[in-house]
Amino acid sequence: MIGKEFIGRESESVVLKIKLEEVRRLAEAIGIPFNGEVPLTYVGTLLQANISGFELTNSGVIHGEQKITYQRPLSVGDSLTYKRRIKDVYELTSKSGKKRLVVLDTTGYDLAGELVFFSSSTLITPVKEDGQ
Repeated sequence: MIGKEFIGRESESVVLKIKLEEVRRLAEAIGIPFNGEVPLTYVGTLLQANISGFELTNSGVIHGEQKITYQRPLSVGDSLTYKRRIKDVYELTSKSGKKRLVVLDTTGYDLAGELVFFSSSTLITPVKEDGQ
């Protein structure tokens, strides 16, 4: 179970180079024409930064919200370093039952250390009767 004790945990930094083939496949997957530009939603695919002890099963997990702020556009060939951090964990009760919401922040920098993007995602998962 993930609880408030996870707030503030973060991943190690991950270094990546934006590759043309990955950008092309993403454009095809989201149904936009591939024109060589990096789609704005690209940073939503950056999932390699694992946070120790934080695992959500795919069963019942819903991607509730994503906000992305860019300081500059991304380009194929850019090298970035990024890190993920658990910003918040809280519960809500809806008609369909209790839900746990996890807010993840992802921050990306170029190799000179300049901020390139900031992203905040909210994941929603059902809470079982035993609190898990």
